[in-house]
Amino acid sequence: MQEQSYEIRDPIHGFIALSEKEVNLINTKAFQRLRRIRQLAMAFLVYPGTLHTRFDHSIGVMHIAGRICDRLKTPPEEREQVRLAALLHDIGHGPFSHVSEHLLDKHVPKPEEGELALEKIHEKITVDIVKNDSEICEILSDEEQQFVIEMIEGKTTKDFRRDIVSSDLDADKMDYLLRDSYFAGVKYGTYDLEKIIESCRVDHRGNESYLAISSEGIHALEQLLLAKQHMIQQVYHHRVRSISDAMIIRGIELAIDEENQELKQLYRYDGTPEFIENYMEYHDERLIDILKQRDKEKACNIFKRLYERRLFKIIGEVSLNNIKNPIDKRRLYQADDDQIRKWEERIAEDLEIDPNDVIVKKLQIRNPNYGSQSYSFNIEAIIIFDEKQSDSRSLSDYEIILARLPSDEIDLEIVQVYAPRDDWNVLSTVKRQTEQEQLQKKVQKILLAP
Repeated sequence: MQEQSYEIRDPIHGFIALSEKEVNLINTKAFQRLRRIRQLAMAFLVYPGTLHTRFDHSIGVMHIAGRICDRLKTPPEEREQVRLAALLHDIGHGPFSHVSEHLLDKHVPKPEEGELALEKIHEKITVDIVKNDSEICEILSDEEQQFVIEMIEGKTTKDFRRDIVSSDLDADKMDYLLRDSYFAGVKYGTYDLEKIIESCRVDHRGNESYLAISSEGIHALEQLLLAKQHMIQQVYHHRVRSISDAMIIRGIELAIDEENQELKQLYRYDGTPEFIENYMEYHDERLIDILKQRDKEKACNIFKRLYERRLFKIIGEVSLNNIKNPIDKRRLYQADDDQIRKWEERIAEDLEIDPNDVIVKKLQIRNPNYGSQSYSFNIEAIIIFDEKQSDSRSLSDYEIILARLPSDEIDLEIVQVYAPRDDWNVLSTVKRQTEQEQLQKKVQKILLAP
């Protein structure tokens, strides 16, 4: 009996065909939770349309992964397994997406002596869900479940199928650039997806295989890389997005420091089924509701501000590229949490405000989202296959625009300081600019003090 097929309408990819198994996975409680986790956290505070979620993004990634498999003539069974892995690759995301990665990494229990440190907590949570969620386990066969886990965790040998799901050039990036650009209402993230898919090849090296791009598609690939760079600078790194992310993190950390047991339990990953069961109950709106209703906690004020869009302002910043003294540059670049806290206390003392209302944040233009692999490109790792020469080389060997950009345009490090300045909304332009200039000088003096 032939399996029934379904289809849904997606604003980015049009009609997307779904198998019955894929529909069943989408209808699980674990996957439906992704409807309530926004792709770009609170970027809607500056781009009102960015209300799209991990739910629709995951379906889009699955669709692109399937199209790449079609281009590579992957056997039907393998194609379906790759689509399943792509569909489930984000199922472990927590509230506010990548912000949760930062908090999980920070608050994971330190390993005992002799134990290996836990890495990529978000991926471990995804694997735990795939392994243990009763609904998902009932839908996936043992072989499919193991394949999905291998595609998320990685294998000991390189596999082009894993590259499709998670690599420096994967279906995840191909979808979110188009999707984020569309919902933000900007054109920075557009590129020729059709040419990219048409150019996909498999590069075999012994018993290993890699996803590669034909040399004929290098200009479309270059367009994709530049689209990513422009989206970082104009959308992902927009000052309102940076400030709101920093406020989310500060608010949650304050709640944890104030012994909010609910949040301590949420962000203290221990690998137990109980942790996963509890984790799956949380999403963006629930976390906001929890924190803005706790009147006696300092975190409450920050989340009320976020909810009402009374955001902190940038009161000063220092660009490392403008610092001539290498010692000063190194001290800023290597500043740890203790040093950052001292800066915040010193600035707060000068402003006569609570130190918790001052946030010093180091930003990196290449990857502003806490080091997540899905938000980075490494041109050294992207393979170009020259069919005329029957040879493959790294993209870095080719003359492309991104490779010719000065390094400081790619790796620009900035230290920014945020604090509440509600009075700026009512000051005249001249008075506001005067105060901004004065605060900028004070902040620079504190950050650059030996």
